[in-house]
Amino acid sequence: MAGFRGIISVLSALGLWHLMSVLLGGQILPSPLSVGRDFILCLSQPYFYGHFLTSARRAAAGVAVGLLLATPLGWLMGSFKKLDLYLSPLLFMTYPVPKILFLPVLLVMLGLGEAPKVVLVAVTVGYQVLVVTRDSIINLEPGYVETFNGLWPGRRRKLRKGLALVRHVFWPASLPSAATALRLASGTAVSVLFMAESFATERGLGFFIVEAWGNLDLNRMFSGILAMGLLGGAFYVLANMAERKLCPWVSRKN
Repeated sequence: MAGFRGIISVLSALGLWHLMSVLLGGQILPSPLSVGRDFILCLSQPYFYGHFLTSARRAAAGVAVGLLLATPLGWLMGSFKKLDLYLSPLLFMTYPVPKILFLPVLLVMLGLGEAPKVVLVAVTVGYQVLVVTRDSIINLEPGYVETFNGLWPGRRRKLRKGLALVRHVFWPASLPSAATALRLASGTAVSVLFMAESFATERGLGFFIVEAWGNLDLNRMFSGILAMGLLGGAFYVLANMAERKLCPWVSRKN
């Protein structure tokens, strides 16, 4: 039943798109049929695949870096009050700032290569994961930690105890929230990646879209937009699959 509703939703969106194309004229808004034909044509061109894979590689690298840095930092901030007192004011002052504003700074610091684009995606994803991970540890029921300490008494082997605490308490407590934040951040990450690829580069879907727009090739431009949307949707689906695999208790609850 859910799949049928999804099909109805997609068909309704395509119908509305076709109606707007008729009202505005194909020179302003191409019809979904013409864009679909051009998109299929693009799929047969290595040039298009090169742009798509470049954007996918940048997005994947940025998401991975953001997760690997933000998740343990969120655990530390949620666990140590003194560290949180120092870092949380900076976090919440910079969190509302649109991350795309960091792009000129990153270009000056890191140059015009791959690094600023990957770092921008990492910052975008990392902020959202950091906030929810920190909050999930702060709001963790004290009984869980007390039970763990009761099962691991004494002060010996602090490193092993800390790793076990992360594995058996912090990891399952924060993972569902981090997966939700990752799903929400996937669209934002693709948006900032488009902005980062729209200038000072010659590779990526952002460049592909802007180049087509500059040439007034609207079908090609919308094909690039469709590919960018599919890229964001793919990251959303992968995050959802990872949550179901790593958090089976959440899937059963839902």
